[in-house]
Amino acid sequence: MYNFDLDVLPGDFIVEYESDLCEELKDAKLHQGMKTDFLYDGDDPLVDGISMIWPELLDSNGHIIEDRTPGTAPTKGIAIMWIVREETKSYHAKRIKVGTKGYWVRGPFRVANVTVISVGDLAR
Repeated sequence: MYNFDLDVLPGDFIVEYESDLCEELKDAKLHQGMKTDFLYDGDDPLVDGISMIWPELLDSNGHIIEDRTPGTAPTKGIAIMWIVREETKSYHAKRIKVGTKGYWVRGPFRVANVTVISVGDLAR
């Protein structure tokens, strides 16, 4: 499916993403360095909270996209996910599995739909 090995990528886990900007963010543009947070599918952000897990976008060859200009990132692709708070890694290790669905969010607003495709360092 990919022309690179997902298992050798760094990061806590790897996702496929697809932009799904809500009306409030319709003019926003995906870009490297965006600090979206992570919400598990089925969780209520007001009850369960959101997690500081940030994406690092990859190109189609598995290389980190260097250009940080808004709008230069693909609307669909793959991203390495980095859990920001070390003390939450054991919690996420119990929840993150291949196939886990979630969202990138900015505050209460959805930015993209994501699906975990590799567990990465959480499994190591």
